[in-house]
Amino acid sequence: MSTDNKRVGFTHARNKNKSLYTLCVPANKYNVSMAQMDTCKEFRIGSTGYAYTHFFHIHRLDNNKVNANERLHLKFYVLAPMDAHILLATTDRPSIRDRVYEVVIGAGKNSFSTIRIRMGSNRMSTSTEPGILAMYDPTPIEIIQTKDGTLSVYIPGYKKEPLLNYTDPEALELNYLSFSSFGLATAKWYYDCQFDGFAEEMEEEVHQLDAYHALLANLTKKSANKSVPMDIESVNFAFQLKSVVYNHEKSILHTRLHLTLNWQDTRLTWNADENEIAAISFSYKDALAMLWIPDMIVLNAAHGSNTQHESDIALVIYANGSITMVNTNAEFSTWCVDAKHNWPHERLNCGLLMGLETFSPYKHEPITLKYDNTVPLPVEPFNMLSEWHFRQLSIAEIVSNDDKTSRYSAKAIARTINGDLSLGFTIERNSGFYRNVFTMPILACETLLVLSFLLRGYRRGGLILVVVFVLSLGFMFVTRHAPTAYIPNILHAYRHVMRTATFCYLLHVALMWLELYPPKAKPFDWMLTLINVSALRLLLCMRLVDCDQYVSIQTQPWRELAKMINNFCFVIVSGIFIIIDILLLPNF
Repeated sequence: MSTDNKRVGFTHARNKNKSLYTLCVPANKYNVSMAQMDTCKEFRIGSTGYAYTHFFHIHRLDNNKVNANERLHLKFYVLAPMDAHILLATTDRPSIRDRVYEVVIGAGKNSFSTIRIRMGSNRMSTSTEPGILAMYDPTPIEIIQTKDGTLSVYIPGYKKEPLLNYTDPEALELNYLSFSSFGLATAKWYYDCQFDGFAEEMEEEVHQLDAYHALLANLTKKSANKSVPMDIESVNFAFQLKSVVYNHEKSILHTRLHLTLNWQDTRLTWNADENEIAAISFSYKDALAMLWIPDMIVLNAAHGSNTQHESDIALVIYANGSITMVNTNAEFSTWCVDAKHNWPHERLNCGLLMGLETFSPYKHEPITLKYDNTVPLPVEPFNMLSEWHFRQLSIAEIVSNDDKTSRYSAKAIARTINGDLSLGFTIERNSGFYRNVFTMPILACETLLVLSFLLRGYRRGGLILVVVFVLSLGFMFVTRHAPTAYIPNILHAYRHVMRTATFCYLLHVALMWLELYPPKAKPFDWMLTLINVSALRLLLCMRLVDCDQYVSIQTQPWRELAKMINNFCFVIVSGIFIIIDILLLPNF
């Protein structure tokens, strides 16, 4: 082979290897290099978890490349393995309840992406295309909001169509933007890049703040969007009882407390001497926008009717991180059922079961409520202006053998767990009032019915009708106050006396008929013999038969029989009343 041919062959081989080398060099995933990121501003997120702590103000007028139909046009880049969170909000202090636009790229270990209208919830658009993010190649993200309320998220270099798209009928006026991650994932964000023409999209608002507002801004940042303190284990609980009202018809106990909660948040500390500020006070509305507040729930609440007025709640943060919340008028309505059926002698032990819904982020255990023993327990804090008397107050910590790891059961029913508190209220009805009001008419009617056996004619009938009228009024009055779930003893007594009064009136009619219009036929011989029995007459408090009376009995036997029936019924009715007074009235 000649030298020229060798040289040509070597050159051909070298060019071929160069082509192969060029093919083996990996290109950037989205045609964006790290060298281009040198023209951008950088924002880093460490392993801080899910929290929006740094907010950028969006230039509404200086957004580059904003078309005529667009309200917002942003573009930035991210280096992250997964869970790139972008928050678009109207204010720089959004709460969990506020409407926002939260864009998550590479959620679920870089398996899907979504748009949410609240932080952490309410998905509106979802893309299940995986592998969008890359750890070593910048991922471009372009967000466009049009004037008709459509929010579109593009990944330039991936596809021309938007990855996510959502049309909001009530579009938000977006002023602030923030970045975040999730769990232990880290991220690097690049914005205001010179090479792509988006140089002045966002800016951090810088104001010269006084000491108070600078401290307030620092506390807001440290609170990490109202996240739960990592090392919190318990919340101290103290109270002063203001009123207790029991509704027996609905079996509901209404309680008003002066409530105090205290907990420690080590993130919210500062040097009091340096700032010359020992404590900062907040209204409930302002605190709710920046701090985590214990979400106390009442487990035996009646229809969820617990009332908390914002004007009655105030919070104070001290320099050592101690936070105190005071609610001067906390109102609770709880179930309290009387199961002993002893009206009006009820003595009820009603409970107010309280707990916290949040679990400790560090130990994944329920945050407990601890009663503050330094505050004296009120024994007789007030006078109940009702028929119920307050007798005793007790506090107990709930301890369960079951290792429950969830506040709610499989049927979504709230249940007690270890660390909850039970406030026990012992109340008693004023039974003396009912005893005097309801028993006196019965005793008076019993006396009048017994005396009616000594009268004759229309006077006896009129007296019995008066007794029936009084019993009817008393019966109606009792039914207005007595429980309807069962029949108390006093109603049994009224029923028996009413039946006896009815019998006495019918007896009066029968005796009047025997005396005034006796049958023409003579009574049976055994009746005449029974009328003349001395022992029976003595038992019925009647005089013994002499000669003159014997002749009268023979001529008018029905009249004498009527007297004997009257006296016999007198003894029976008196015995019935004695039984009623012994068995029913003492238990009332």
